Amino acid sequence: MPDTFVLDCSVAAKWVLPESGRSAALELFERYESGEILLIAPDILVAEFASLVAKRNRRRQISAVQAHQAFALMTRCAPRLFDTRPLLFRALDLSLGHQLSLWDCIYLALALDRDCPFLTADLRLFRAGSGRHPALRLVQ
Repeated sequence: MPDTFVLDCSVAAKWVLPESGRSAALELFERYESGEILLIAPDILVAEFASLVAKRNRRRQISAVQAHQAFALMTRCAPRLFDTRPLLFRALDLSLGHQLSLWDCIYLALALDRDCPFLTADLRLFRAGSGRHPALRLVQ
């Protein structure tokens, strides 16, 4: 069975949007597509991505058409998604105990539940949580 990794929206977004650090994220996607690794995420990833493209549209960084295209592409290439509900109690405990956002802790809870690394491109999250959670890895 291939190595499994949880990834958050900050990494997956680089698959479909032009952002800095995109090459490392695309390399992960290629390894996932080839079956070399398994990428998973809580199902909130899709909603989080929709929120991201909506925000970029409000800021006039992308058009509504581009937002829809990016969202459609994300729904086709999203990693294997897991139901968020079973993760919420653990995520809440992690959030309260470590003063991290609940949304980030849902991803972390999945990584801890599956005993696998959690990949993020969010430097703020990495700095806040890396000392407490060795599963957290930065993708740049």
